[in-house]
Amino acid sequence: MPERYNHCDSNAKVLRPERCVALNGHPCVACIEDIELEKEMNQGEGSIDSKIQKRRALRTTMNENHDRLIHRFPPEIAFEIFIQYGASFDKRGDSRSHPLYLGAVCQKWRQLAWATPELWTSLHIASSPLQVNESLPQLVAQWLERSAALPLTIDFEFIVCHLVQHPADKIYPEVINHLNHHSERWREVHLKLPARHLNRLCGSFQGNILRTLVLSGIYDEPSNTSGLAFFGMKSKPSPTHLTLDSFRLISVDIAWNFITVASLKTIPVDECFEFLRRCPVLESLTLTSVYFYRAGVTFPMPQTRISCLHLHSLELSMIDESVLSNILDSICLPALRRWVHFHCPVPWDKMLSLAKHSSLKEFRMSGGPDAYPDVPNFLHQLSSLEVLQLRFWFSSRKPPASELLDRLCTPASGSSPFLPHLQYLEFALSFPLSWESIPQLFASPNRQSLKIKVDYESHRGPQNLTDEAAERLLEMVGKGYDLTILRNGQDLIQELREKLRRT
Repeated sequence: MPERYNHCDSNAKVLRPERCVALNGHPCVACIEDIELEKEMNQGEGSIDSKIQKRRALRTTMNENHDRLIHRFPPEIAFEIFIQYGASFDKRGDSRSHPLYLGAVCQKWRQLAWATPELWTSLHIASSPLQVNESLPQLVAQWLERSAALPLTIDFEFIVCHLVQHPADKIYPEVINHLNHHSERWREVHLKLPARHLNRLCGSFQGNILRTLVLSGIYDEPSNTSGLAFFGMKSKPSPTHLTLDSFRLISVDIAWNFITVASLKTIPVDECFEFLRRCPVLESLTLTSVYFYRAGVTFPMPQTRISCLHLHSLELSMIDESVLSNILDSICLPALRRWVHFHCPVPWDKMLSLAKHSSLKEFRMSGGPDAYPDVPNFLHQLSSLEVLQLRFWFSSRKPPASELLDRLCTPASGSSPFLPHLQYLEFALSFPLSWESIPQLFASPNRQSLKIKVDYESHRGPQNLTDEAAERLLEMVGKGYDLTILRNGQDLIQELREKLRRT
């Protein structure tokens, strides 16, 4: 690969090919001049600043001499490359795809990158307590300026340390001032800041286009005296997507009636109910680690069920039984189509009461051996179900009672068939499914178009895959049955094909 040349100081290693043969086997003029310039710098001759400027110009010429392909790209092609590069940074937050690296390639790329606003629409700020960059405010200001008038995604995180004076406290106020100046362009904002900084991040009166807001609470230093963390803007935002993680509802000042997608984590259950009252068009809700607040309730607990007419997706995770029962008894979801129930108790009667007043299409749940025996009876009441995922774990490798599999294999007949509309079935985690049961599922006439996925770990899932069973699985896939088996994340069907090919 061709070598790139970046600005470096007089003590840095010289980035130059060991032997330049750019001109018919001889060094190019730029390399010859750079060698002479290096000698002068080592001998301390002349002004270092002027020589650094000269070296920058030489490095640009050297790039053109040693890598001519990259400089032949039309600007519009380089522009598209930059946009794809920037998109990878937005998705993964990978510092290696940071747009500043584009400017370090060469002068021409720097000019093009600096003039491409699409590269600068996502800003991630997380200053380490041990490595605070004093130039961060200037860098943020330049970044925002390069983004022109495009909508912004801001990710601003405070990394807690136990120092009496946090090093970031000296520079964050100026950073926040720069962000406030561009608040009319905030479209997506992720904030994890202590009160003394979050309370200053209030934007301006110029209006806003904020649509996604993520607020995460932070355990502040004991010396903090600036009060509780609070988020509000001078121009009240109207987000459609909201996430609160350890952040109290009473500390948020927004317009609630536009929210359609929400995730609430580690907040009191009474605030969850108040949230439902405030959000009449809510469509998707995730509740995680909701709890009863020991100091009492801030908002009234519901006396009748709260009806959420538009909520079609519900996810519940890591909620203890008393809180979960309270939630299930207090809501009515007539539009519910998707229910995810992970790492929670399973009060079947309350769950069934909620499900029977909806038209559930998708149900995903996890549980232990104690919950499994009641699964068939619960599912029998969900005749409209199309997608089913079961993630169960068992201490024994021996498969549990086969009632569920027996019902799935029974031909649809009578007035109450078992899951007649099922289209997708997944067994995951350590569900001890026997290999022989998979062909039995497909053998039933009403299950032949079913898509089945088995996702397991080799030390916890089905065992003893005999050659006969492997051939049967391959035969079924060859006939067009939709079967996917993942073992430790790898495609087992593909492994069986390769094994058969080698024998």
